[in-house]
Amino acid sequence: MFFYAENQRRHFSDFRPELHDSDGLALQTGGGEWVWRPLRNPKTPQISSFWDKNPKGFGLMQRDRLFEHYQDLDLAYQLRPSYFVEPHGDWGEGHVELVELPTDDETNDNIVAFWTPSAPVEAGRELSFGYRLRSMSLDSRLHPGGRAVNTYPTRAAALGSAEPVPPGMQRFIVDFSGGDLAYYLGDPSRVQVMPSTSSGAISRTFVTPNAKIGGFRVAIDVQADTGRTMELRAFLKADGRTLTETWTFPYAPENAG
Repeated sequence: MFFYAENQRRHFSDFRPELHDSDGLALQTGGGEWVWRPLRNPKTPQISSFWDKNPKGFGLMQRDRLFEHYQDLDLAYQLRPSYFVEPHGDWGEGHVELVELPTDDETNDNIVAFWTPSAPVEAGRELSFGYRLRSMSLDSRLHPGGRAVNTYPTRAAALGSAEPVPPGMQRFIVDFSGGDLAYYLGDPSRVQVMPSTSSGAISRTFVTPNAKIGGFRVAIDVQADTGRTMELRAFLKADGRTLTETWTFPYAPENAG
Protein backbone atom coordinates (compact mmCIF):
# COMPACT_ATOMS: atom_id res chain seq x y z
CA MET A 1 0.00 0.00 0.00
CA PHE A 2 1.15 3.50 -0.80
CA PHE A 3 -1.05 6.41 0.26
CA TYR A 4 1.30 9.40 0.51
CA ALA A 5 4.91 10.30 1.39
CA GLU A 6 7.47 13.08 0.89
CA ASN A 7 7.48 12.59 -2.89
CA GLN A 8 3.70 13.11 -3.13
CA ARG A 9 2.05 15.31 -0.55
CA ARG A 10 -1.72 15.13 -0.22
CA HIS A 11 -3.96 17.41 1.80
CA PHE A 12 -5.66 14.98 4.14
CA SER A 13 -6.78 15.73 7.68
CA ASP A 14 -4.36 13.23 9.21
CA PHE A 15 -1.64 13.88 11.78
CA ARG A 16 0.72 11.30 10.24
CA PRO A 17 3.33 12.76 7.83
CA GLU A 18 3.53 9.56 5.71
CA LEU A 19 1.30 6.55 5.11
CA HIS A 20 2.68 3.54 3.25
CA ASP A 21 4.00 0.04 3.80
CA SER A 22 6.13 0.17 0.63
CA ASP A 23 7.75 3.29 -0.77
CA GLY A 24 9.62 2.06 -3.84
CA LEU A 25 10.28 -0.61 -6.41
CA ALA A 26 13.87 -1.89 -6.42
CA LEU A 27 15.27 -3.76 -9.42
CA GLN A 28 18.56 -5.37 -10.35
CA THR A 29 18.67 -5.83 -14.10
CA GLY A 30 20.22 -8.73 -15.96
CA GLY A 31 23.12 -6.41 -16.78
CA GLY A 32 23.70 -5.67 -13.09
CA GLU A 33 22.27 -2.13 -12.89
CA TRP A 34 20.38 -1.26 -9.70
CA VAL A 35 17.26 0.87 -10.20
CA TRP A 36 15.02 2.63 -7.67
CA ARG A 37 11.53 3.84 -8.57
CA PRO A 38 9.61 5.72 -5.84
CA LEU A 39 5.94 4.77 -5.63
CA ARG A 40 2.95 7.04 -6.22
CA ASN A 41 -0.75 7.24 -5.43
CA PRO A 42 -1.86 8.46 -8.87
CA LYS A 43 -5.06 10.21 -9.85
CA THR A 44 -5.76 7.51 -12.44
CA PRO A 45 -4.45 3.91 -12.76
CA GLN A 46 -0.84 3.89 -14.00
CA ILE A 47 1.31 1.08 -15.39
CA SER A 48 5.11 1.28 -15.73
CA SER A 49 7.16 -1.39 -17.52
CA PHE A 50 10.83 -2.16 -16.96
CA TRP A 51 12.11 -4.27 -19.86
CA ASP A 52 14.91 -6.73 -19.19
CA LYS A 53 16.44 -10.10 -19.96
CA ASN A 54 17.10 -12.57 -17.14
CA PRO A 55 16.52 -10.08 -14.31
CA LYS A 56 18.52 -10.60 -11.15
CA GLY A 57 15.88 -9.30 -8.77
CA PHE A 58 12.93 -7.02 -8.09
CA GLY A 59 10.73 -6.18 -5.13
CA LEU A 60 8.50 -3.69 -3.33
CA MET A 61 10.54 -2.16 -0.53
CA GLN A 62 9.89 -0.18 2.62
CA ARG A 63 13.08 1.89 2.65
CA ASP A 64 12.08 4.62 5.11
CA ARG A 65 12.58 3.16 8.62
CA LEU A 66 12.25 6.28 10.81
CA PHE A 67 9.32 6.36 13.22
CA GLU A 68 9.36 10.17 13.11
CA HIS A 69 8.31 10.04 9.44
CA TYR A 70 5.11 8.11 10.29
CA GLN A 71 4.22 8.97 13.92
CA ASP A 72 1.95 5.91 14.08
CA LEU A 73 2.05 4.10 17.43
CA ASP A 74 -0.61 1.57 16.41
CA LEU A 75 0.29 0.43 12.88
CA ALA A 76 4.10 0.88 12.99
CA TYR A 77 4.57 1.37 9.25
CA GLN A 78 8.32 1.80 9.75
CA LEU A 79 8.51 -1.90 10.67
CA ARG A 80 6.72 -3.28 7.60
CA PRO A 81 8.90 -5.86 5.79
CA SER A 82 10.26 -5.53 2.27
CA TYR A 83 10.02 -8.42 -0.19
CA PHE A 84 12.56 -9.08 -2.95
CA VAL A 85 12.26 -11.73 -5.67
CA GLU A 86 15.58 -13.30 -6.78
CA PRO A 87 15.09 -15.29 -10.01
CA HIS A 88 16.86 -18.61 -10.53
CA GLY A 89 17.57 -20.04 -13.96
CA ASP A 90 16.71 -18.57 -17.36
CA TRP A 91 13.70 -16.27 -17.24
CA GLY A 92 14.39 -14.93 -20.74
CA GLU A 93 13.08 -11.61 -22.04
CA GLY A 94 10.18 -9.74 -20.52
CA HIS A 95 9.43 -6.91 -18.16
CA VAL A 96 8.67 -6.10 -14.55
CA GLU A 97 5.28 -4.44 -14.56
CA LEU A 98 4.45 -1.95 -11.82
CA VAL A 99 0.75 -1.17 -11.32
CA GLU A 100 -0.21 1.88 -9.24
CA LEU A 101 -3.90 2.33 -8.47
CA PRO A 102 -5.49 5.44 -6.95
CA THR A 103 -6.79 5.13 -3.41
CA ASP A 104 -8.51 7.50 -1.00
CA ASP A 105 -7.59 5.62 2.16
CA GLU A 106 -4.87 3.39 3.59
CA THR A 107 -6.94 0.19 3.69
CA ASN A 108 -6.49 -0.53 -0.04
CA ASP A 109 -3.45 -2.47 -1.23
CA ASN A 110 -3.05 -0.41 -4.39
CA ILE A 111 0.47 -1.38 -5.55
CA VAL A 112 1.40 -4.53 -7.53
CA ALA A 113 4.68 -5.60 -9.18
CA PHE A 114 5.13 -8.77 -11.25
CA TRP A 115 7.12 -10.33 -14.11
CA THR A 116 5.59 -10.74 -17.58
CA PRO A 117 7.45 -12.81 -20.24
CA SER A 118 7.76 -11.32 -23.73
CA ALA A 119 6.67 -14.55 -25.42
CA PRO A 120 2.90 -15.04 -25.37
CA VAL A 121 1.55 -17.77 -23.12
CA GLU A 122 0.09 -20.59 -25.21
CA ALA A 123 -2.60 -23.00 -24.06
CA GLY A 124 -1.11 -26.30 -22.89
CA ARG A 125 2.44 -24.96 -22.67
CA GLU A 126 4.33 -25.55 -19.44
CA LEU A 127 6.08 -22.56 -17.83
CA SER A 128 8.65 -22.93 -15.08
CA PHE A 129 10.11 -20.08 -12.99
CA GLY A 130 12.52 -20.63 -10.13
CA TYR A 131 13.07 -17.92 -7.55
CA ARG A 132 13.79 -17.10 -3.94
CA LEU A 133 11.58 -14.64 -2.07
CA ARG A 134 13.53 -12.67 0.53
CA SER A 135 11.89 -10.80 3.39
CA MET A 136 14.01 -8.06 4.96
CA SER A 137 13.98 -4.88 6.97
CA LEU A 138 17.08 -3.17 5.52
CA ASP A 139 17.50 -3.16 1.75
CA SER A 140 20.96 -1.62 2.14
CA ARG A 141 22.19 -5.22 2.32
CA LEU A 142 21.12 -5.87 -1.27
CA HIS A 143 23.88 -3.85 -2.94
CA PRO A 144 26.91 -1.86 -1.76
CA GLY A 145 26.27 1.34 -3.74
CA GLY A 146 24.58 4.58 -2.76
CA ARG A 147 20.78 4.64 -2.55
CA ALA A 148 18.10 7.24 -3.29
CA VAL A 149 16.61 7.86 0.15
CA ASN A 150 14.39 10.92 -0.48
CA THR A 151 12.48 12.31 -3.46
CA TYR A 152 10.93 15.79 -3.30
CA PRO A 153 9.03 17.45 -6.18
CA THR A 154 9.06 21.24 -5.80
CA ARG A 155 8.95 24.53 -7.72
CA ALA A 156 11.81 25.10 -10.13
CA ALA A 157 12.81 28.37 -8.48
CA ALA A 158 15.07 29.67 -5.75
CA LEU A 159 13.74 29.21 -2.22
CA GLY A 160 11.49 32.10 -1.26
CA SER A 161 11.46 33.46 -4.79
CA ALA A 162 8.22 34.68 -6.34
CA GLU A 163 9.54 34.30 -9.88
CA PRO A 164 6.98 32.68 -12.18
CA VAL A 165 7.53 29.06 -13.20
CA PRO A 166 6.57 28.13 -16.77
CA PRO A 167 3.78 25.54 -17.15
CA GLY A 168 5.12 22.01 -17.21
CA MET A 169 8.37 22.91 -15.42
CA GLN A 170 9.21 20.99 -12.25
CA ARG A 171 12.18 20.49 -9.94
CA PHE A 172 12.97 17.12 -8.43
CA ILE A 173 15.26 16.96 -5.41
CA VAL A 174 16.78 13.54 -4.73
CA ASP A 175 18.95 12.63 -1.74
CA PHE A 176 21.55 9.89 -2.25
CA SER A 177 23.20 8.22 0.72
CA GLY A 178 25.34 5.18 1.51
CA GLY A 179 28.02 3.30 -0.38
CA ASP A 180 31.17 5.38 -0.88
CA LEU A 181 29.39 8.76 -0.99
CA ALA A 182 30.64 9.92 2.42
CA TYR A 183 34.22 9.62 1.12
CA TYR A 184 33.54 12.31 -1.48
CA LEU A 185 32.17 14.88 0.98
CA GLY A 186 35.73 16.14 1.39
CA ASP A 187 35.97 16.91 -2.34
CA PRO A 188 32.41 17.23 -3.70
CA SER A 189 33.60 18.71 -7.01
CA ARG A 190 34.47 15.17 -8.13
CA VAL A 191 30.82 14.04 -7.95
CA GLN A 192 28.67 14.42 -11.05
CA VAL A 193 24.96 13.82 -11.62
CA MET A 194 24.14 11.88 -14.79
CA PRO A 195 20.52 12.70 -15.75
CA SER A 196 18.45 11.63 -18.75
CA THR A 197 14.84 11.80 -19.89
CA SER A 198 12.67 10.03 -22.45
CA SER A 199 11.01 13.26 -23.59
CA GLY A 200 10.87 16.96 -22.76
CA ALA A 201 14.07 18.61 -21.58
CA ILE A 202 16.37 18.86 -18.57
CA SER A 203 17.13 22.55 -18.13
CA ARG A 204 19.38 22.56 -15.06
CA THR A 205 21.00 20.26 -12.51
CA PHE A 206 23.17 20.77 -9.46
CA VAL A 207 24.73 18.63 -6.73
CA THR A 208 25.11 19.73 -3.11
CA PRO A 209 26.88 17.88 -0.27
CA ASN A 210 24.40 16.70 2.36
CA ALA A 211 26.37 15.88 5.48
CA LYS A 212 23.14 15.14 7.40
CA ILE A 213 22.82 11.86 5.50
CA GLY A 214 26.48 11.32 4.62
CA GLY A 215 25.75 11.85 0.94
CA PHE A 216 24.59 14.32 -1.68
CA ARG A 217 21.46 16.22 -2.68
CA VAL A 218 20.69 16.44 -6.39
CA ALA A 219 18.30 18.90 -8.02
CA ILE A 220 16.96 18.35 -11.54
CA ASP A 221 14.84 20.96 -13.32
CA VAL A 222 12.72 19.54 -16.13
CA GLN A 223 10.36 20.90 -18.76
CA ALA A 224 7.64 18.47 -19.83
CA ASP A 225 6.10 18.27 -23.28
CA THR A 226 2.35 18.84 -23.27
CA GLY A 227 0.44 15.58 -23.00
CA ARG A 228 3.53 13.39 -22.63
CA THR A 229 5.01 11.62 -19.60
CA MET A 230 8.71 12.12 -18.97
CA GLU A 231 10.61 9.09 -17.70
CA LEU A 232 13.43 10.65 -15.69
CA ARG A 233 16.63 8.84 -14.71
CA ALA A 234 19.64 9.99 -12.69
CA PHE A 235 22.64 8.54 -10.87
CA LEU A 236 25.88 9.83 -9.38
CA LYS A 237 29.39 9.06 -10.59
CA ALA A 238 32.92 10.19 -9.79
CA ASP A 239 36.19 9.63 -11.63
CA GLY A 240 34.39 7.50 -14.21
CA ARG A 241 32.89 5.17 -11.58
CA THR A 242 29.18 4.76 -10.85
CA LEU A 243 28.50 5.52 -7.17
CA THR A 244 24.76 4.96 -6.82
CA GLU A 245 21.76 3.09 -8.06
CA THR A 246 19.71 4.74 -10.82
CA TRP A 247 16.77 6.80 -9.58
CA THR A 248 13.86 6.87 -12.01
CA PHE A 249 10.52 8.67 -11.86
CA PRO A 250 7.67 9.50 -14.29
CA TYR A 251 6.41 13.04 -14.55
CA ALA A 252 3.48 14.54 -16.42
CA PRO A 253 2.01 17.86 -15.25
CA GLU A 254 -1.56 16.53 -15.36
CA ASN A 255 -0.63 13.59 -13.11
CA ALA A 256 1.33 15.56 -10.54
CA GLY A 257 -0.12 15.81 -7.06
